[in-house]
Amino acid sequence: MFEEDNAEKMFDAITGWVESADTMDLEELRQIRRAMGDDVEESERGFLSMLGKLKAEAEGKSPAQHGIGSLLGKARQLGLDAPALADKTGLSVVLVTKLDRRLINCLTVPKKVLEVLANALRATSDAISAYLEQPPALATEGRFRAKENPRTQKPQDFFEAVQTDKSISEERRANLLALEESEQ
Repeated sequence: MFEEDNAEKMFDAITGWVESADTMDLEELRQIRRAMGDDVEESERGFLSMLGKLKAEAEGKSPAQHGIGSLLGKARQLGLDAPALADKTGLSVVLVTKLDRRLINCLTVPKKVLEVLANALRATSDAISAYLEQPPALATEGRFRAKENPRTQKPQDFFEAVQTDKSISEERRANLLALEESEQ
């Protein structure tokens, strides 16, 4: 009897939610979805990812055109994880991740770095450049708990990223910073 009453109360609550859904704000709708067991943040990230892909395709920059959907995805196809790609390219895991998410301004990435990445990923420098020219991407596996939708960061200058990277060895930092002088 208790389960029937509980089920009936839940049905009444859901029916009430459905009937008033058009007058609810987004946060109320998110709370209802969470109460029903939906991972709201995950579905919103998926939706934002889909919009990014649609925008890229509309701008003529679909992954099929430049051949790379993700630097780390391409590396995984070749049997490399982020640390292995960082070692192979002389970068750090932080820099590889920032490049993968396009959080570094592609115009500031030295040609030598593009060539080394292209070589490591068995791609062309043009394909790497085309990938990096796309808009920044959100972390695909992050968990966001905020009242506002997550936003991507403004792309950073490559050499600024190298200077502020706390994970990179001093030898790699010096090698990468030396590229700034050779680019000029």
